[in-house]
Parts: sequence; C-alpha cells; structure tokens
Amino acid sequence: MNKDDMMQLIESICATLPKRLKDFREQSGLSLRETAEKIGKSPSQLSLWERGINPPSCIDLFKLCLIYDIALFELFPEICNPPKPLKEELDVYEMYQKADQNIKAIIQEILVYTQQNKKN
Repeated sequence: MNKDDMMQLIESICATLPKRLKDFREQSGLSLRETAEKIGKSPSQLSLWERGINPPSCIDLFKLCLIYDIALFELFPEICNPPKPLKEELDVYEMYQKADQNIKAIIQEILVYTQQNKKN
C-alpha cells in the first residue's frame, strides 16, 4: 500500500468510526451516560468521540468493545477482515436453512432469549 492509499484509508476510518461508535452504543441499548460510567469517562467525552471531534484512545476502544460485546475488527471493517466461519458453523447454517418453519421459529425464540439474557 502506498502513502496515498494509506492516507485515504486513515481518512475513511476517521470519517466512519464516530457513526459506528454511536450505532454500537445504541444497539447495546445504552445511553451516553451509562456508557460513560462503565468506562470512567464523561458523557461529553463520549459525545465528542461519536461526533468525530476527538478520537478515543486505544484503551477506550477496547473498553467499548467489551461493553458493546463486539470484536475490535467490527470497528474497523476497512482494514480488518472478519474470521471465516468454521465448518461447524456452516453446517449449522445449512441445517437451519433446511429446517421447517416451526423449527426456525423455535430457534429464533432461543436466539432472542439468549441475546436478552446476555445483556443482563
């Protein structure tokens, strides 16, 4: 990657990271205040991050990933490729695709229940 490509990549990350931070916070069902308390920052500091005025530190990014229950690569899709699914995961997906609607409905209920309890 040449210098111009690298600069373009950095600009892209700087332009998209604030929205991703806000989106992940909202998907987690947390307010600015709740998130700030969890990482020991002020809500105004988080607001600066989400508006792209000041970037968070690396340590703060790691803390946010833990709070939002996401992998770090999800914040930087421009440079990080997610891991390829395991064979077992592909097998489960294939079985799900072949299942009838009743089984799919049960699986969906289990997933919803699991996600709700994961936040607690």
